[in-house]
Amino acid sequence: MVALALALLLGTGPGLSCQGRTDAGEPFPTCFDPGTGWVLGTQLRVQDGDEALVVRTGLLVRAARSSGSKADSRWFDSHRLLVTEAWGGARKGLTFTAYDGLLRRHVEEGAILVSIGRPRRIPFPFDVALAARAAHLERRGWEGRGWTLETGRVGLLLDPLRTNTEWGWLAVGPAASHALRHTPDGTRNEVSPFTSLLLDAGWETRDGRWALRATGLAGWSFGFDGGAWFRARGEVALEHVVLAVNDAPVFVRLTATGARSDAGLFRRDEGMLGVGLAVRPFGER
Repeated sequence: MVALALALLLGTGPGLSCQGRTDAGEPFPTCFDPGTGWVLGTQLRVQDGDEALVVRTGLLVRAARSSGSKADSRWFDSHRLLVTEAWGGARKGLTFTAYDGLLRRHVEEGAILVSIGRPRRIPFPFDVALAARAAHLERRGWEGRGWTLETGRVGLLLDPLRTNTEWGWLAVGPAASHALRHTPDGTRNEVSPFTSLLLDAGWETRDGRWALRATGLAGWSFGFDGGAWFRARGEVALEHVVLAVNDAPVFVRLTATGARSDAGLFRRDEGMLGVGLAVRPFGER
């Protein structure tokens, strides 16, 4: 019911036409997949009164497939590869993520089998999802010599929306991660052994012209040499396709990000706002 209400609200119901026609009768696409294609764009970012021009690129791959182990189950996989952001200004920096993905499994009638004593089957009102990220590097020249590398992160998530589509999800659950913070004084190992809570949520109109995604992470990290601290970060991104050049969508992207005890070499607090344009050629429509 929740998924149906959202679909009706955003105009994603059946009967959507993804093809228009010119006066001469030539067809052209009017729908775009926000999760597939090569992304190249620029953005103006504001942080603590300082402005910087950001260049962003990456490869997006998304697929829906039937489960090989269960007839009434489908997988919705979203992969983001080689995502790179570089910016100048007074606070020059670079981030690079080799892989960031969400694999969500939808089952028409979820259930848990309790095998203690007499076997019982209990309804389970969630989809399950696996979030994974590998090799997230951050280099901030204005902080001095050094870098931060999250070697890996994995989240075991539940999705109460249970939409049978790739266009909407709300996945939340515990996450584990390992990171390195390198300075001229040495390298510090940090680990969060499923002591953090991860959120990955999004909704898109069926024609793909509007896309909203929110991610968040909050919890405790521990250093190999002692110490523990609470850290949190989050990002919200809104995209809207304003035109298409040779069927390649050009979209406006608005972002807001924030971090508490988790930014840069020295685990700073920070907040940033950004607005920019990007193009997504070679994507599916």
